[in-house]
Amino acid sequence: MYKHILVPLDQSELAEQALPHAVAIAQATDAEVSLVAVVDVLDEETMRAAGAAIDWQTELESLGAYLQVLCQRLGDEGVGSHWEVLKGDVAEEILEYAEDRDCDLIVMGTHGRSGLARWVHGSVADRIVAQTLVPIMLVRVEE
Repeated sequence: MYKHILVPLDQSELAEQALPHAVAIAQATDAEVSLVAVVDVLDEETMRAAGAAIDWQTELESLGAYLQVLCQRLGDEGVGSHWEVLKGDVAEEILEYAEDRDCDLIVMGTHGRSGLARWVHGSVADRIVAQTLVPIMLVRVEE
C-alpha cells in the first residue's frame, strides 16, 4: 500500500518518537523512508534581527550528520531510507517535498498543544494537515 514514507525531523527526541511507527509500516509494506529536516528561514530572520550571526554551513552539516546516523539505524532494521536537509518555511518545505517526491504517507510527531499554547506556538503539523492531500499519521509525543 505504501511505497514512500516521509518523516520530518528536527533533531529532537520528541520528533524521533514517530520513527518506530514509520519503521513498522515500512517493514510491513516494503516502503522506502525519507528523513527530512528543514532549516527554518523564519529563525534566520529572527536571528538576524537580534544581530546574531548564523553559520549555515555548520547547521546544514549538523543536520546532515544527524539524519545520516538515523538512516544507518533504519538500514540495520532492514528499511531502505535516505535523507535530505532543506531550507525554508518548515511546513511549506515538507509539503513541497511530499508532493514532488510522490510520498504516500507522512509520519510525524506532534505535541498535541491546545488553547493558548497552540495559538502562541502554532503548529507545523496543523499546517501540513490542512494543506496536504497525502495521508498523515500523527504520533502524539510524550515529553
